[in-house]
Amino acid sequence: MIPGEWLDLALDVALSPGLWLSVLLALIYSLLFSIWRWAGWGQLGRDVFAGLLGFAVGQLIGTLVGFDLGRIGQVQLLLGTAGAVALLAVGRTFWRTGKRA
Repeated sequence: MIPGEWLDLALDVALSPGLWLSVLLALIYSLLFSIWRWAGWGQLGRDVFAGLLGFAVGQLIGTLVGFDLGRIGQVQLLLGTAGAVALLAVGRTFWRTGKRA
């Protein structure tokens, strides 16, 4: 059984509005990028993974550095978006489906 304080901490993280806003924004960026550069259903999962990871990295960097510009509550909107876009572009370069030219 999980001790009470660990359960409270886990629920605080799982129910954090900042976490869900970050996930929602990363999913929106990933889906828009996938629609724009459509390469099939197999690439969609990779794009979602890259967008989530990129937003998380941008969020982490912004939080560690203390960057306050473009922040909504606890969400580092500017750096999270930059991280998602960067990792989506890099991810598409490495994870290609179909024939390579």
